[in-house]
Amino acid sequence: MALQASWWSLVLIMLADVHILHQAEFYRITDFVCHCDRCSVSETEYNESLSISFIRKGFFEYQTFRREDEVHTGRILVSKPGYDHVIRHIEGQPDLTTILEFTRDFFMTIQSEFETAAFFFLNNDIHSLLLQSNPRLDYLHQHIWNSLQQKSSELQLDEMIVDLLENVIGIMTNSKTILPISNSLKKFHLGTVEKARQYLLENFHHDISLLQLSAHCLVSPFHFSRIFKSIMNISPHQYLTGLRLTHGKLLLNTTSQSVADISYACNFSSPEHFSSAYKKHFKINPASERQ
Repeated sequence: MALQASWWSLVLIMLADVHILHQAEFYRITDFVCHCDRCSVSETEYNESLSISFIRKGFFEYQTFRREDEVHTGRILVSKPGYDHVIRHIEGQPDLTTILEFTRDFFMTIQSEFETAAFFFLNNDIHSLLLQSNPRLDYLHQHIWNSLQQKSSELQLDEMIVDLLENVIGIMTNSKTILPISNSLKKFHLGTVEKARQYLLENFHHDISLLQLSAHCLVSPFHFSRIFKSIMNISPHQYLTGLRLTHGKLLLNTTSQSVADISYACNFSSPEHFSSAYKKHFKINPASERQ
């Protein structure tokens, strides 16, 4: 048995690069880069911690007790500690995943703090959840990723991780059933949406047109919006607006810039337009947010 486990560990090393990007007292951030170029099924693996996985690229099936979740761009996988799982790669699309893992002690703190998520945390028959991502979560994930490259302070990273965790639990308790996407979209257009999301995350503060975005993704503008909405569950324009508003929220809470300056930094045409969109999205106006 020990020999078998050692052999499988060696296989994992050959098929994937696993890098710990940051280790803190109550969590760690891991970059998982798979090199598998064929459909394959992993050995049964044991989940040691509460994990939140952000899929940057690729496609795989996550199998637990009574569940088989198809995980790809636009999805977030939440898995509990203490349970087995199996991963199956599909369509030869190896994944790039950012994994947040929380310690057992902190998992107990989460359980006591978020009673609204008891349906998941305390139910032994549910081992994982697949959630639809949104612009705010994608922005926060990208902000954490950028902060790691810039070697931000420990406290700043901790605050960002807690903010992201709270938002994940927020959509966990209000999530709707995720509808499967077509085989054609999974095979041919996950990469299209991956390119679009990354482009929007890196350029949201600029003017972006539909023609510009579809050309970047090498897809006809007539089909691009349909493809994007089918996978992300919102239109490209709604996604872009969500990124800009989330950036505005961060600036309101972490800088002394005026609302007018923030509105232009987020590429809104006027402070009035920014304030109106902000209140509609967050149910509070920018001035009250800052107070």
